Amino acid sequence: MPRTSKKISSYKLKKMKAQEEPCHCCGKGELFFAYRCRCGFTMCQDCMADNVWGMTCNGITWECPDCSEQNGFGNQ
Repeated sequence: MPRTSKKISSYKLKKMKAQEEPCHCCGKGELFFAYRCRCGFTMCQDCMADNVWGMTCNGITWECPDCSEQNGFGNQ
C-alpha cells in the first residue's frame, strides 16, 4: 500500500503562521513564546516585561495597544 501524505489541519497552519509573526516592538522574529492578541498584535516576553507597567493595571490581563482588547496573561 502506498503511503498517503497527512494533511496539516487548519488549526496547526494558523499556529505555525502565528509563530512567524515578528514582535511589533523590537522586530525579533521566530519567537518561541509571544503574547498575541486576536487582532494580530504580537509582543515578545522581553518587550512585555519592559512595557507591562503601561499595559496592565491588575497583573492578570493586558490591554492590546492596537485594538484595546483585554487579553489574559495565562496566569489564572
